[in-house]
Amino acid sequence: MSEQVASAIRAAIRDRGPMTFAEFMELALYGPGGYYERPPVGTSGDFVTSPHVHDVFGAMLAGAVRTMHRMLGSPTPLRMVEAGAGDGTLAAQLLAGLDGIDVDYTAVDVSLGSRDALAAVQGVRVADDLGGEPHVVVANELLDNLPFRRVRGGREVRIDVDDSGRFVERETPWEGAPGPAGRETIVYTGALAFIDRLASGLKRGYALLIDYGHTSSPGGDVHGYRDHHVIENVLSDPGSVDITVGVDFSAIAHRAQERGLVAYPTVTQHDALIALGFETWLRDELGRQVGLLDAREGLEAARAWGGRSRATLLVDPAALGRLRWLVLASPDLPAPTWLS
Repeated sequence: MSEQVASAIRAAIRDRGPMTFAEFMELALYGPGGYYERPPVGTSGDFVTSPHVHDVFGAMLAGAVRTMHRMLGSPTPLRMVEAGAGDGTLAAQLLAGLDGIDVDYTAVDVSLGSRDALAAVQGVRVADDLGGEPHVVVANELLDNLPFRRVRGGREVRIDVDDSGRFVERETPWEGAPGPAGRETIVYTGALAFIDRLASGLKRGYALLIDYGHTSSPGGDVHGYRDHHVIENVLSDPGSVDITVGVDFSAIAHRAQERGLVAYPTVTQHDALIALGFETWLRDELGRQVGLLDAREGLEAARAWGGRSRATLLVDPAALGRLRWLVLASPDLPAPTWLS
C-alpha cells in the first residue's frame, strides 16, 4: 500500500465523509504517490497491452491511421494525438509505420514516469491535454482506467474507513436514476468527460478508442491488476494496484453523438486487424520462417516462430482479440474503409 495515497484518502474522508468511488480512483491512480506515477505497463510492469505483445500491432494501427489520413484529404502535417500514451511503445511503432507522412505527434499522459519515457521518443511532443484541433486521436486502453462511480439499485457505493483504518464500502443515497435491481451499474464519469473534451477539439477528424468492454451494460465488474494477476479487492492496496472496469461502448457512443460526433458501430480487435491485413502479414512471416530454416538459420527461424505465436494473441477472441474498436468522426467524414 502507498501510505501517501492511503493517508490522502483517509484525510479526505475525515474532512468530507465517505467519498465516491471516482474520487477514490482519482487519488489511488492519479494522485501524489498514486499507481500511475510510474509506468505500470510492459513485461516488467503489472500488465501488457497490444503494442507490448508484438510491434505488428502498431504497424496495423498505422495502416488504419493512413486510411483516415487519406479520407481527411492528406493534411500536412497530420496532427495526431495519442491519449494515455503510457511508456511510448505505441508512439514509436506508429511513427515508424507512418514513415513518409509529416506527422505532428502529441502524446498525452498524466504519469510523470510515462511523460519522461515519452519525451525520449524521437518525434513526440508531450502534453497534459488534447489541445489544438487534432486530425486523428488514438486512445488504446485508456477509458477503462478513467474514474467512475458505482450504483447498486438506488444506492451509491462510496468508500469509507472503518474503526480499524481499513477502507470499506458504504451505500449512500443516489440522486440519479436507479440502476437495475440486484446488480451494480457503472457511471462512467471520467470517460464521458473525456468524450466531452474530445468533441470540443475534434473539429474535422477521427478518434479511435480501443478498450475492453461491451455494447450493452451488464453491470459492473470492478477489478485490478498487479504483477500480471487479477486483483479482486481494489480497496486493500490503494496506490499499488490498477483499477479498471469494462467500458459500456453504447454509453460512450451515445455521449459522442450528443456532442455532435458520428459514432460508427464497434468492431472487435480481431475483425479490425484482419481487415487491416493481419492474415497476409502472418503468411509472410511463415514464409520468412521457412526461408530461414532452408538457410539453416535456426535461431532466427525460432525467433520468427515465437514472434508469430505472440502476434496471434492480438486476434485471439479469448485474449486481446476481444478488445473493441470504436471510431468517432466529425459529421462530414465517411467511415474508414477498413471498418467494413
